Amino acid sequence: MRRHRQGGFSLVEVLIGSAIVGIFFLSFFAMTGTGFNMVKSSRENLRATQIILNRMEGVRLFNWDQLSDTNKLPPTFTESYDPSSTNGNTGTVYTGTMTVTTPAMNPTSTYASNGVKQVTVSLTWNSGGMNHTRTMSTYISRYGAQNYVFAN
Repeated sequence: MRRHRQGGFSLVEVLIGSAIVGIFFLSFFAMTGTGFNMVKSSRENLRATQIILNRMEGVRLFNWDQLSDTNKLPPTFTESYDPSSTNGNTGTVYTGTMTVTTPAMNPTSTYASNGVKQVTVSLTWNSGGMNHTRTMSTYISRYGAQNYVFAN
């Protein structure tokens, strides 16, 4: 009568297999953490864009003289990620600045000195130990395009 040899894995094969499975799980968990960080970063960038656009859209409601009034258009401001939070945790805090300047036009124009302003909104915040910055600028004319469209 013949004996059948029972098959099995050697200790080396088990260790190599365990190492491969361990590397797979480590990679999976690292990838999951990186994915969550990317989603968080994207949300913070989107919120920064919303804050900047909100400030820019607000400037559209100002008349020419109000652009230089710091009571109506404060030069610095702060916003939070979730201003409507009920538990007091508003998340990331954004610090912003608004500057209104007379831009240098190249080539120079006759209306630039008293008819055009440049509004720049800059936003900074700290997340994950890194400082982030977003900036947006626009030009505002004293008499606007609507005066030219409706006058003709």
